[in-house]
Amino acid sequence: MKPKSAAINLSLLAATAFFFFGGIEVILRVTGLQTVKPNPPKIYQTSDYTDISYELRPNIRKKAYRNTVTTNSLGFRSPEINASKDTVLILGDSIAFGYGVADHETLGAQLQTLLPQYNFLNTGTPGYHLGMETALYKEKLKDIPHSALMLVFHYNDFEMQTGWLDDLGIIRSPNFVPTATECSPITEGLLGLLPGKCWLDTHSAFYKAVKKLVNMRFAGEMLEEAREGDVTMAESHSISNEQMRMYLRQLDSLLRILPADMPKTFVIWPDRYLHEKSRPVLKAAVEKRGFTVVDLYDIFSNKVEVLGWDTVHPSARAVKQAAEVVAEKIAL
Repeated sequence: MKPKSAAINLSLLAATAFFFFGGIEVILRVTGLQTVKPNPPKIYQTSDYTDISYELRPNIRKKAYRNTVTTNSLGFRSPEINASKDTVLILGDSIAFGYGVADHETLGAQLQTLLPQYNFLNTGTPGYHLGMETALYKEKLKDIPHSALMLVFHYNDFEMQTGWLDDLGIIRSPNFVPTATECSPITEGLLGLLPGKCWLDTHSAFYKAVKKLVNMRFAGEMLEEAREGDVTMAESHSISNEQMRMYLRQLDSLLRILPADMPKTFVIWPDRYLHEKSRPVLKAAVEKRGFTVVDLYDIFSNKVEVLGWDTVHPSARAVKQAAEVVAEKIAL
């Protein structure tokens, strides 16, 4: 092949690649399927109470976590309270909130369908831990007439880190330090060899979409490895005695402001580990404090179906299965 012909072919190949990938870039940006700049869901506001930190905005209907989130006038993901029914308060984090599922697919909504004679007020909020939930009850829920309480527990509740809402509406960890550019490109495999990875991560919608797919596949593989290897890895994922003591101290703080004779349910939501040592200890301590315990490990083990794009939060089908079990055992 003559040098001139080779140069023309290479130019055509480069132009084709440019227009192909450039076209995908434009489509992703125009349709909003992928953005370059941070695009957090517009569903949060800073709370007036320091111990709560942030909360859901009241009276909204907005797209968040690949679904629509609707809140009532109190700022919770539930319909308005029907004064003619007894109300069950649901405390929890993103599991109770219903991360990634529709309004009618949340745990509270499913329980409302199964037990329509009650209101189920879903006060769950992503990122909350028991200390924040206790502050929420003290400042906003205590005076709402209610006949029972449900606490939805997930093992990340032992971390007890209070996040905060930045100016963009992003929930940040307590030790987050703002930087000029936030860059987290793919560092493994062929994509890790690309030059200018950080620039692509902050300027290319196509690169960020590919990164999501790669991270999703990697997270799925890690999830299966964790589930299958739990027996041998149990020690490395156990909960320390100090973590257990701190959690139970927070639980006692909540109990001190609850009506003494109010029915209470404690729902244990499974993660990828079995927690065979800490779970019996937790259940015994919680039952001793007057809760009816619903351990969803009994139906899911550590293999609860999760969102395909998330690998942490339960699918709508898993939430429905859980609601059916909880409805049979809940203390009312």
